[in-house]
Amino acid sequence: LIFGVMVFLATAIGPVFAPVFANEQFESEAGPIRVETIAEGLSHPWGMAMLPDGSLLVTERRGRLWHLSGKTSSEVTGLPQVAAFGQGGLLDIVVDENFAASRRIWFTYAEPGPGGASTALATAILSADAKRLENMNRIWAMSKKTSTGHHFGSRIVLAPQDKLFVTVGERGNARRAQDFSDSAGAVIRLNRDGSIPTDNPFADGKKGLPELWSKGHRNPQGATWDAVRGKLWTVEHGARGGDEINAPEPGRNYGWPVITYGTDYDGSKIGIGGKAQGYEQPLHYWDPSIAPSG
Repeated sequence: LIFGVMVFLATAIGPVFAPVFANEQFESEAGPIRVETIAEGLSHPWGMAMLPDGSLLVTERRGRLWHLSGKTSSEVTGLPQVAAFGQGGLLDIVVDENFAASRRIWFTYAEPGPGGASTALATAILSADAKRLENMNRIWAMSKKTSTGHHFGSRIVLAPQDKLFVTVGERGNARRAQDFSDSAGAVIRLNRDGSIPTDNPFADGKKGLPELWSKGHRNPQGATWDAVRGKLWTVEHGARGGDEINAPEPGRNYGWPVITYGTDYDGSKIGIGGKAQGYEQPLHYWDPSIAPSG
């Protein structure tokens, strides 16, 4: 079994395609892994989406979007203003399953505004020559912007029935993850046009924001849709220990910062322990942390 892993090296210049001989092979318990460097010169690449023709859209956190195709690369224009600081900037990107016909994409970014920045979601059409975004529309954003550069979350997952999920960190303020009138520290569920699904757990807005799917998350930065089980899976960063795998269920509270298996970076205790009534347990956690990603 051979696994192809695309590796992008982060340097200060624009992307340059690597020679075809830039590959290495490593042995692992699962079998040999071939690592192929296809492009280098990217500055902190964050999100990546493959188009039907095999070319790639790659975001740079500093606020650039690249189309990498064959031996050429071109910058895609038409992005909104991006607040690139700390862990924020241009973040995840996904393409429509019917991209060949629709050419629609969705992407997340740190949106600047009064008070600082917050995670936002936009959709656009990629032009036929893949050089610009057209009909760009910001369809959702956290209402509260703050100056901290931490925990934007920001993974996008397309789900069946024209739904999508967006993971959102608690922006470095743990208490926000337990405030159901705040979209921080949450998994958000939307229709793909940004409207609120009527079957969301708080769709009426009485006990929480209508867009909320689950709360009590610290900074989920990995997520995928499990088509076999029909559910969302996420991984999130704990503090010092307590990185978690979850399968967020509607309306459930996953505990941060009331319960966690991690400790603060100075070694002090966070919350009341690993378990408490009313809070969900992770499916798996790591201690010490491994900083899980996708």
